[in-house]
Amino acid sequence: MNYTNPPVKSKADVFDWGRVISKFTKIDNLPRELPVSGSERERIISVYNRAIDQVRTDNTDVAMIALEKLSVRWPHFIESSCLYGLLLAKSQRFAEAEKQFEKVLLASPDANAAPMINEWRKEAREERIREEARDSSKRRREHKLLPVRASLASSGILQRAADEDGTGRVQMASRREQEEILRSGGDFRQGVDSSSTGTTKLVYGLLIAVIVASVLFLIFYFVIRPSIVANENRRTRLEWLEAALSEREEEDESISDILDAYKKAFGEIESEE
Repeated sequence: MNYTNPPVKSKADVFDWGRVISKFTKIDNLPRELPVSGSERERIISVYNRAIDQVRTDNTDVAMIALEKLSVRWPHFIESSCLYGLLLAKSQRFAEAEKQFEKVLLASPDANAAPMINEWRKEAREERIREEARDSSKRRREHKLLPVRASLASSGILQRAADEDGTGRVQMASRREQEEILRSGGDFRQGVDSSSTGTTKLVYGLLIAVIVASVLFLIFYFVIRPSIVANENRRTRLEWLEAALSEREEEDESISDILDAYKKAFGEIESEE
């Protein structure tokens, strides 16, 4: 049986796993080198042939379950192990398919089909790498779009709807909804502007009050206060001088005369006031 796939014409072409799978047919006998008993041989052939029928009727999942059991129990049964790997690849489970082909090559490295199995392994590996690259690129694009979607969602331009399967998806809001959102946004901005204006006026008023209070304090501290302090010091010195003269009045007549003159002078001033 020829399991080869026509060579691809360009890198854009995809390996046709289905065409290779279609080459597999039912069997009447197992390879002689397969160490099984007579009853097991008949059962293996029956399970394998039923899997072929299920593949042809698109019951791939059921066929893969049976083929997986055969490949695990009898890894040297190349047809079963290879068909299981091909079905994995067709289901786009390329990483699992690559590992399955590697197991087949390890179990039967000298088989006639080994070169072709190795080609399938390479194809599965390339598909896996391309799929990982696509997923990585998609994640990067989604990451770049996250801020934009978040902004649109917060403004109401995007709304959440339900898919047919019930999962959530994001779609654009209708034109009427967008206009309502923009109008409400304008009213909101107007209210915010009014509130900001009132707050600004209050801040300016408080700032002016602080400036005026600061100026008055500076005038008092540097102009009025020094005069008050000087007058207080002068009064203290005069009181001390008067007390000293009073104590020495009896000792010296000149001091007594000065003290009398001082009292008369202040008495005259008080009388004038």
